[in-house]
Amino acid sequence: MYKMKTSDPTLPSYPRSGYDMVTASELVGATPSGAYSWRPPSPPHIHVPQAPEDQKFVLPAYDDTSAHGADRAILKNVTEGDHVSVATRDWKYDWRRKAQPILSFLHLGPSSAARDITYIQTQGITMLLVIRDSRSADARLLSGEKIARQLGIEAAAIDVADYQELIAAFPRAIQTINNHLISEYRKHNPSGLRQGTKSRTPWGKVLVFCESGNERSAEVVAAYLMSMYRLDLIAAIQYIQTRRFCVAFDDSMKNLLFNYQQLLEARRSVAGATLTQTVLNGTNNGISQPKAKRGREEVEINDEGMDLDDADDEARFMGRTTFVPFT
Repeated sequence: MYKMKTSDPTLPSYPRSGYDMVTASELVGATPSGAYSWRPPSPPHIHVPQAPEDQKFVLPAYDDTSAHGADRAILKNVTEGDHVSVATRDWKYDWRRKAQPILSFLHLGPSSAARDITYIQTQGITMLLVIRDSRSADARLLSGEKIARQLGIEAAAIDVADYQELIAAFPRAIQTINNHLISEYRKHNPSGLRQGTKSRTPWGKVLVFCESGNERSAEVVAAYLMSMYRLDLIAAIQYIQTRRFCVAFDDSMKNLLFNYQQLLEARRSVAGATLTQTVLNGTNNGISQPKAKRGREEVEINDEGMDLDDADDEARFMGRTTFVPFT
């Protein structure tokens, strides 16, 4: 409703931006409890509390449903280890320019770390994985290929136009890391899986990096922890912060990880249901017994007890505060 000419001095007047509009509530003298906003609502803020000092973070065992057979066995062997991190305040500002090992086989850092030949050789890095903007790729910027060729190691890139594309790139980035780990393991163990091997010297190590090492690459590493170890986004972020304190997860990045967490939960639910059905089929000698169709009398009895007037979404209204929009 556009503003109407009125001579009533009792009607309230409010400063407005954009269109000079008066709402119906103002015309009847209602006072708004808060300021009007004409933009779409923002996603809810996700608070990630700072981990208490000296708190230990122990990663659970590898538990990913996407790998199968020999690949799953190799990944279980490669990713196992005492992944324990302790929250500490002992962080130096200059460390942001260096890479840190988040896991024994997965390092996170800025682009300068990908050019540090001494660090790469000392740590035994076997792949440089860059997470970069598509425009940087078009301009042939931010690449680890030159250093990789010089050192005889592998290089890979995940190009995204914006953060919204990043969630679609998570599975590809995780698969790139795992494929390299499997390849390196088979290269050094051609006879097959070796149980009880604790030394990580001959196995692959991946350095994930972006411009700062605090945004896109940190997001991918968090997604890797969530996918491989079933961490939620808060636990994944806190674990990374104990290793690389300078990582920066803003609200858009945290909501992106929350959406990815929901996708992972849905995928695991489907995988669990499929596994349960497979086990049940196995108990029936591999023959799945089709469920008998309901008879006409059963359908009529069940339909009579249905109340079509009941709301299906009452649960989403529960727990709402008693906020009064107008007084």
